[in-house]
Amino acid sequence: MKNKILLLGAMLLMLTLGSCRQDSDTLIPYDHNDVMAFSAAQNSFAAQYKVFWNGMNQNYALWDYEMENGLDWDAEYDKFLPRFEALDKQEDVSNKELQELMDEMVAPLHDGHANVSFWNYHTKTYLRSSPSNLRNSTRADYVKVNDRVEKSMALAYMANVKKEDVLEYYSASTHIQSMFAHILPNGATTKWVNAEIARLSSLTTPTEMEVNRLFGLRNFLEEINKILTYPGQQLVQAYNELVLKYGYLSIPGLTAISPSFVNGGVYVTYALLKGNIVYMYLSGFYLSNYLNPEYMTQMKLSGYSLEMAVAVQNTWGKWFSKIQELHQAGTLGGVIIDIRCNSGGMLTDYQYVLGALLPSGGFTTNLIRYKRGTGRLDYSPLMPQVMPTYKEDHVVVTEPIVVLADCNSVSMAEVTARSCCLIPNAHLIGKRTWGGLCGLDDNSTFSENYSGHIGVNGVTPVYVYTPQLATFSMDGKQLEGIGIDPEIEVDLDKQLFYSAGGDTQLQRAIQFIQTGK
Repeated sequence: MKNKILLLGAMLLMLTLGSCRQDSDTLIPYDHNDVMAFSAAQNSFAAQYKVFWNGMNQNYALWDYEMENGLDWDAEYDKFLPRFEALDKQEDVSNKELQELMDEMVAPLHDGHANVSFWNYHTKTYLRSSPSNLRNSTRADYVKVNDRVEKSMALAYMANVKKEDVLEYYSASTHIQSMFAHILPNGATTKWVNAEIARLSSLTTPTEMEVNRLFGLRNFLEEINKILTYPGQQLVQAYNELVLKYGYLSIPGLTAISPSFVNGGVYVTYALLKGNIVYMYLSGFYLSNYLNPEYMTQMKLSGYSLEMAVAVQNTWGKWFSKIQELHQAGTLGGVIIDIRCNSGGMLTDYQYVLGALLPSGGFTTNLIRYKRGTGRLDYSPLMPQVMPTYKEDHVVVTEPIVVLADCNSVSMAEVTARSCCLIPNAHLIGKRTWGGLCGLDDNSTFSENYSGHIGVNGVTPVYVYTPQLATFSMDGKQLEGIGIDPEIEVDLDKQLFYSAGGDTQLQRAIQFIQTGK
């Protein structure tokens, strides 16, 4: 019976996909691993392309914008389907061959968040392609960001601000790389373990307990070194398993780390610069995880994880309190919010960053619309998107505000950057942003919005990460795939930045606050 059901599902799938290039009034459930949508794509590149084409045809939030830019989605189908069908006829398909075709397939799209994954069933590998990565990689100021690059750049921004005239400085990090610093070869925990191994090894007549302890410490060190190259979620899981396994050794710093830090970790720095300029660097908009008591409770933090989370709270608190203090005293020079290399994050964070300087009650930053049907152009009317501003008593900053952004400022960072166009005393300095402003969410509202993710990442043979809603400027312009131009464009002198700690963009922001030009 099970085989008959699967066979029927596959036949219905082929009938559905075979009728492609026709708008349908039937909502196909691409939001989960549904047999009807994905079974044929397990062993067919052509079927994968059909899922991608039909899923985008039904779900995508930007079709009118793409059409204005000359994209004919029906013509794309006629162009690419035969090429994917040709791959199915080959005895072998290399990752390089499939990757090049996927890159060509996604290149015309303007969605700044989109990531498309296809399963190469020959090599048993997922390949990923992103139109925004392809587009921005041609920019002179582009930096390909991964965990290690994000960490190095964040640490550089945090350290280089100290090369200015700094009166106060606080920083904290719950970034996944930072959370494991104590178990790296030069980390405090690993140093302690090595010292304890050396002590126990030097004993001439160790007790049985000391022999067992030495054996356990050596095994711990060996297993720790094996997992350090694991990707984020896998690293956290493997590490927490070792915390349980070797808890009997009472190793300092060996406490569980919350999985929340994999996608919700952040670098944050507060500095008070000469002239009473209050500076904050933020690597991602995840402050809500630490400043909202409900979110903190949900993370169930303890030990080292809790200590680092509290450090984030304290660092933001220093920044916020200093602004209140100096403004009320009439001595605030200005505020710098540094969101360079900021990967975006939570909308609720607006209240803790730019929204902490604005009146309570919310601030309208842009217009949005949703998908409202399965037809390609079934959209809701444009409606204002009101971002949260800080609710507690606070001053409204009238002094100059400078937001520093660059090519790697994306998503919520771009919403913040765009706000500078709407706030009289706010100014954007740096480089044009990434070009990914449309809003994302999980698939919990898929059946309401007819949009969102296609497939399940790492599970279905096709996965597409795409927004649930389209974002427009207040005058109705679409900036997806373009980004926000700065009021004052400044290149980062990379040689000076990495060799002597000189930050040309930060220095220009300080100059603007001091001189007004």
